[in-house]
Amino acid sequence: MPAANRLPWALVLTAVLAATAPVPLSAQLGGLARKAKAALSGEKVATPEPVATPGATPSDPVRVSAADRIDAASLDLFVQALAAERSWLEERARIRKSLRTPDDYRSCAEVTTQTSVEGKKVMQMYLDAIASPDNDGSTEFMTALANKMKAEQDRIVLAACGHDPAEYGAAPTPGAAYQPSEHAAAEQVGLPQLRYAMLKERIVPFCSVDASSRGTGEARVRGIGTGIYYVYEADEVALLSPRCDELVRAMRAIA
Repeated sequence: MPAANRLPWALVLTAVLAATAPVPLSAQLGGLARKAKAALSGEKVATPEPVATPGATPSDPVRVSAADRIDAASLDLFVQALAAERSWLEERARIRKSLRTPDDYRSCAEVTTQTSVEGKKVMQMYLDAIASPDNDGSTEFMTALANKMKAEQDRIVLAACGHDPAEYGAAPTPGAAYQPSEHAAAEQVGLPQLRYAMLKERIVPFCSVDASSRGTGEARVRGIGTGIYYVYEADEVALLSPRCDELVRAMRAIA
């Protein structure tokens, strides 16, 4: 699918997966923003006719660029990245529940670094380093000392005051261009972030198709917009089909 036509994967995922369990994954992609909202509010919405179904095999053989092609190795990394992203999101959610208010955190940090026993030890460490024969007055020495001081202060403040609320703002919306959880997960498993995002974008539409309709050869799945299709080579279809249930569960966990 051309880059210009790509949508943020989370919007595609929300559209395809936001429906609750009684609604089949083959629900149409178009108009599901309203369905997602209705699902959250409890409103009952009639299930539309499936639209994300494979078309007939194209007259020309399907060819997917090497950069976009799904293979076994990258799919395994993709599953690992989904698990890592879920853990990252769960940890952030856990931390947010324990955060102090910004003012409370600021007061705690000031007391901890300036008047607490641990804070005074850190300050004494700094004074001792300044008076040390090792202090040659160089930029390198002072930079190393400043970094050490900051690390020590961060350590004692974390222990006494918890995490800085400024670092744990509201989670980005599904349509946000930058998803920190995605970047963190991709880095953790050694999968390039753009590759991870592309895999999400291609796997969601394919696995939204009813299993009995996927076939065994090349496939096209209608995207959002006139004449837009996601295309899959036969090897990709064979690789994805038996793992769609697993992949959908993992993607729902981070939606």
